[in-house]
Amino acid sequence: MNWKHDELANDLAQYVRSKSDRIVWTDMQLGPSGSSRPDVYSVPMSFTRFQPIAYECKVSVSDFRADVTKGKWSDYLRFACAVIFAVPEGLVTKADLPDGCGLIVRGPNGWRTVKGPTMRPLDNLPRDAWVKLLIDGIKREAERNKPKSACIWSATYDIREKIGNQVADALMDRQRAEHHFETATAKLRSAAKDADAAYQKQMEAARERADRDMARINGARVELAQALGLSPSAETHSIVRAARDAAEALDRDDVIQGLRHNLQTIARAVEIINAPPPAIARAASQTQNQKNGPDSVAADAGPVH
Repeated sequence: MNWKHDELANDLAQYVRSKSDRIVWTDMQLGPSGSSRPDVYSVPMSFTRFQPIAYECKVSVSDFRADVTKGKWSDYLRFACAVIFAVPEGLVTKADLPDGCGLIVRGPNGWRTVKGPTMRPLDNLPRDAWVKLLIDGIKREAERNKPKSACIWSATYDIREKIGNQVADALMDRQRAEHHFETATAKLRSAAKDADAAYQKQMEAARERADRDMARINGARVELAQALGLSPSAETHSIVRAARDAAEALDRDDVIQGLRHNLQTIARAVEIINAPPPAIARAASQTQNQKNGPDSVAADAGPVH
């Protein structure tokens, strides 16, 4: 949950009221104009244990560091035995604290003390501080007790005291479920965003490939148009018609027809040469050999070695 400063301070005040016997004020200026104004200030309801505590709420690291650097928190020690920094869980650690300060953090399940403060002795408060706490504090307490809508976390502490832990736990479970739902929804949105980015990248690569292919096709079209005697910017249907006309002209050309005829004549002559002699020619050759006698046969057969 992204806490705002005043929401965090009011939630802390409600927690301190429900978990201790302290009187609590929020954003109370402890004296005249310009004096210290703790986010949350509490005094125990005890006649013997006077230990007021000032809480400083921070919802950003930069604000926390600026306060620590300027030493604003140390002004509260005029009116408090200790100063405790109150922050959302994970904002700062114990190592970031000034010496002697405490740390309480607000997590998804409530407040948790991380480090207790060093308690300094304080005998009493200035008169102006008491007057301010009584007069202004009583008015604020009356306003606070008026019926009004409160955040679910603040209402939970009151419910635990009034109607028991069962209903309060149910409200806490509901709040946790809503938190988990919001977290899951945020993750889904992030995943969808990543998927869309990947899709856009793939589409851009596909467009680049298509552009390259189209450039090659256009180049081939231009070359074909020029070969057919057309303008490089000739339309596709003009190129197709010119190519068809060229093919038909080749079929009609006398030279081409003559070449085809000669090729056919040569092919037939080759077939005749390679064909075996007719049977009647072989029989006539054998009869002539018999008339010439053996010597002729021997002569035809060649010399004997």
